[in-house]
Amino acid sequence: MNEITLLALAGADLYRVDLGEGADLSEADLRWAKLRGADLGGANLGGANLWRADLRSADLRKADLRGAYLRGANLWRADLRGADLRGADLRGANLGGANLGGANLGGAKLDSELEVEVP
Repeated sequence: MNEITLLALAGADLYRVDLGEGADLSEADLRWAKLRGADLGGANLGGANLWRADLRSADLRKADLRGAYLRGANLWRADLRGADLRGADLRGANLGGANLGGANLGGAKLDSELEVEVP
């Protein structure tokens, strides 16, 4: 099990990092982090600060993103199937082409004009 807690990775280049199931990044500072193509499937990102993070094409299947701050994050083509996004702040996030099938968006903050397609 990979355990990373209260980690400050603001601006870190984690392109295609493979943390996979069980990684604990809860409350981590990941502002501006480059996580394009990263494998974070099943990771705990609850309460993490992902402001303006680059999560294009990232695998976030079944990730715990409860209360995560994803304002302005780039989630273009990210796989969020089954992710828990309850209470997450997604205002200004790019969700173009993202797969939100089975994701829990209860209480998530979304832009009022945003149309989220859940297959």
